[in-house]
Amino acid sequence: MTLPPPPAARPLAMSALVLAAQLLGFVGIIALVAADGGLLSVVVAFERPLAADGSFGFVAGAGVPFSPEVAMLVPLGVAVTALAALRARRGALTASAASTLHWVSVSQSLGITIVIVAALNGVDEAATVVALYALAAGSGMLGWLSDRTPRHDGSRRHLWPYAFLTVLAIVPWGVVALVQVTGLIAGVPATAGVRTATLVILAATAAWAAAEWAIARPAGAARDARGAARLRIASSTALASIPSGAVVVLGLLGG
Repeated sequence: MTLPPPPAARPLAMSALVLAAQLLGFVGIIALVAADGGLLSVVVAFERPLAADGSFGFVAGAGVPFSPEVAMLVPLGVAVTALAALRARRGALTASAASTLHWVSVSQSLGITIVIVAALNGVDEAATVVALYALAAGSGMLGWLSDRTPRHDGSRRHLWPYAFLTVLAIVPWGVVALVQVTGLIAGVPATAGVRTATLVILAATAAWAAAEWAIARPAGAARDARGAARLRIASSTALASIPSGAVVVLGLLGG
């Protein structure tokens, strides 16, 4: 078994500083909006269409405030990267510990992100949201298994857990796509802002997945150990920061 090497303290500290700066920016925005007597929120207001028999047909939208789910993404990333940076600075960050911290953070980022996206697109059934979170967060932990799968010359066995990760992680996005398509058919599509934010977050998630694939193979910028460590830090930082940033921008500009 050959785990990816632990990252150095400096790039970890830079990642923590970037996320901390974003968090401070969010706090400042919320404070400014609250000072004007308002709340930062993304309100996606649609009429709820009725079925032919008059019964409720489809939840086409919902009000999405700057909720704990959105706020949790960045502090979680700050906490994990700061902890890893402190351990690396003391020389106590092993490859196993770095891998575990990384995948715990990624797992929660994937889970919370899909909750945010589902809420933006009008998915408000608790059972559905919990199932989407479980699939996304659970898929992230398969990366932990991928890191620990024995690697042999020319063997691709360690890529199988990653392959299952991508299969599970894409399912919640399929549900979101189905909701958007149903809204189009019902004549109550999501707003341009919501569609744009959804695509931006999807692109960030896809870019993270491509980076992890390069690290797992390894290929491209991840061929050497230092490059793999830098790529993993950069991609996980983006995964933690872009979804919440997109929602804040949507809240400021309007849905």
